[in-house]
This record gives sequence, structure tokens and C-alpha cells, in this order.
Amino acid sequence: MALTVWNEENYQTRGLMLMAKRVSELTKGDLSLRVEYGGSLGYKGAELLNAVNDGQLDIAEMVTSNVAGDAPVLALRTLPMMVDSWQEVELFDKLAKPYYEKVLDRKNQKLLLISPWPFGGLWSKKKVTDIKDMQGLKIRSYDRNGALFAAACKAQALNVPYAETYTGLATGLIDSTITSSISVREGKFYEVCKFHMPIRFSTASSITTINRKVWDKLTPDQQKALMTAAAECEKFLRDEVKRVVAENDDFCYHNGVTKVDVSGTYHNQLVAAAGMVANDWLESNKKAADAIELYNKFMTEKKKLK
Repeated sequence: MALTVWNEENYQTRGLMLMAKRVSELTKGDLSLRVEYGGSLGYKGAELLNAVNDGQLDIAEMVTSNVAGDAPVLALRTLPMMVDSWQEVELFDKLAKPYYEKVLDRKNQKLLLISPWPFGGLWSKKKVTDIKDMQGLKIRSYDRNGALFAAACKAQALNVPYAETYTGLATGLIDSTITSSISVREGKFYEVCKFHMPIRFSTASSITTINRKVWDKLTPDQQKALMTAAAECEKFLRDEVKRVVAENDDFCYHNGVTKVDVSGTYHNQLVAAAGMVANDWLESNKKAADAIELYNKFMTEKKKLK
């Protein structure tokens, strides 16, 4: 059995279902994988790593930053303005894989695949073309990094739950949010946020893991089939996230939102502001040698892509 907390329509869920279908095809029905999604089993995102560790779940898809716990390296990917393109997303995930595998070894699990989430853009009730335009902007924030970033941009961060974001925007409690067009569409924020600045603030990742004892009970042929299906699933998800984002961007633009291109100057200003957040995070996690090592390795390798 494999679990994801997302609904049936979410591309992460569809990817897991594809993996289950391919496993059955590759093993001619000898190995089957039942996919559970949404709140069907009662687990929350932050509980999934331990649930697989304890054997409560065989396989689960989980957002790395949600399950970081005592492994800060799992949260590194979400540092603001660190990853700037889908090419850099693939680079980071490639470099991160052995570090994730070491964490999962301690958690009685094997890594099946890493899948990306969309970049967060700035959606606002006013047009923003320069960091000066962000001064005083009331931005919805959901974590420490977001709050520190807002402060570095001289904006005001407010911790508003997703379910209350539309009301907050409509009433003026907040006037902007950093999220993806998927959330904007689902929450109907496009009705109250009329400008989209695709700043590529950050992008999360998910990992899909299997309990080590469950893995060890599979035959070599079943293990090979599962890893083949997982690789196909990962490729699907890396392509599908781009398609889904483009589709939802277009929906928002056709429903009253104006796209505001981010200039090189504005981008550089945001990167500089984010640097303060990265320094704070690195200092707070200086004992996490693997996270520091991965950060430095990625920042060095990304320069070669330019």
C-alpha cells in the first residue's frame, strides 16, 4: 500500500497511480500496489516519515521540508531564491539524492524517487517591479524563512493559514501571497490578486520511500520492477509539473491576472535579500554538516550552468 495526502486530481497522486499501474504490468500482476490518497488513512504530511519508519505504511510520498525533523538537509531545498530554474531543480535533486539516502537509511527506508513542486511566485493586489515596491507590502508567510525574507525586503509578513488567505486578501488583512498558480486557482485568489510576479521564490520537493523490511521481502525481479516503475513515475512528474503550472498560469491570466515580468535588476535585489535568509539558516544549522556540504556543493555546481 502506498499513501499520498493529496487529492485524486493532484499530479503527485496521479504519478503514484502510474507507478502502481506499471508495477502490476511489469510483474504481470505478481506485485500489486494499492494507492491511498487524501485523508483516507488519517495521516498528516509531517507524520509520514515516521509512519514508514515504524512500518505503519509500506510506501509514502512526502514533502521533504515537512518531515525534516532532526535532518535539516531535507529542508535545504526551500531556501528562498536559491534554485532558479527547472534545470537547477534537477541539479539540486541529483546532488541531494545521496544525502537523502543516508537520512533514509537511519529511518529504515529506501528512496524510490524525488519529485518536484512548482516555484512560488508573488501574487499581489498591486504591481511590483522593484524591491522598493515591496516596502510595507503585507505578505502571507507560512514559515520562518518567508518571514525573514519579507523583513529583508522591508515588507510585513503575516502568518495566515491557507484556508483564510482569500478572506485575508479580500479584507485587506494581507495584500499579497507567495505561492504557485495551482494554489491561486484552487483558492480563487485570482479574484482578488490582479498581478503575478514570477519571482521563483522557492520550490519544494517530495520523496517517495518504501519501508526497508518491506523492500527486503520483495524478490529481485519485483525490486527491479518497482525501481523501473519509480523511474518512469519520476520522469512523468518532472514533465507534468511544468505542464500543470503552465495550464494554471494561463487560467489565472485569462481570469483577470496580469503577468509582470521580473527584470534582472529586481531579481538580483531579491537574491541579495534572500542571501540574508540563507546565512541565518546556515548559521542556525551549522552542526548539520551534510546540509552545509550540500549547500556549498550546489552553489558551486549551479555556476557551471550559467
